[in-house]
Amino acid sequence: MVKKLDKWCNTIWLVCLGILGVIVAFLLILNWNRWTPGAKGGAFLAVIMPLHVLEEWKCPGGLHYIYNIIFGPKDFGSRYLDRYPMSRFTDMITNIGLAVIPLIYAVPAQLGGMSNMVAICIIILSFGEVLAHTVVGCYSLKRYRKAGKKFIYCPGFFTAYVLFLPAGIYLCSQISNVTAMDVLGGIIAMAILGIVCVPLQETPLKKWVLKQEGDTFAFTDPKYYARFTDKDNY
Repeated sequence: MVKKLDKWCNTIWLVCLGILGVIVAFLLILNWNRWTPGAKGGAFLAVIMPLHVLEEWKCPGGLHYIYNIIFGPKDFGSRYLDRYPMSRFTDMITNIGLAVIPLIYAVPAQLGGMSNMVAICIIILSFGEVLAHTVVGCYSLKRYRKAGKKFIYCPGFFTAYVLFLPAGIYLCSQISNVTAMDVLGGIIAMAILGIVCVPLQETPLKKWVLKQEGDTFAFTDPKYYARFTDKDNY
């Protein structure tokens, strides 16, 4: 069972996420003039996430490496930077959640009069992605400047600015008659999304991943960051 799950967490899930993104993009285009801003926002996430994850994991890939340096225990040193706290398993759950849960939100946004709430949730997430990748990009530049890094960049930075930022700006321009309840609801929806997709699953599962044999659920290499590191400097 674990081996099958490890195989799923390699590339199969990325393909499935991409297929979902294509289907949702097609539906979004067909229903552009009928869907509310909130419903569009939920669809935006399903379309954007496959491309965002592709940059973080594959092209150039390596977000896990800097994430684990920042959030991993300092006494671990360079050990487990390929799997703790972010592993292929935990990040797969995070990114599927970030694609699917907003689609669930899109239903009440379209049918239940909660468009503004959902739109605000997606706006917070979109701008949050831009801020997070900017901060990590700055940290990466500071950490690896002496190793030759010259630009503010981390995997996911490009799609954050090219996809998430325009999505957030578009939704800001489309919502109207926003009430305090809309804002509160949007914040709560974002809090639920964030908690479910990251700490709620990562906290228990990261320890389980460490108990697995060999390189199960581990990323293969630092990808983008490999050019700035060696066996003595990580």
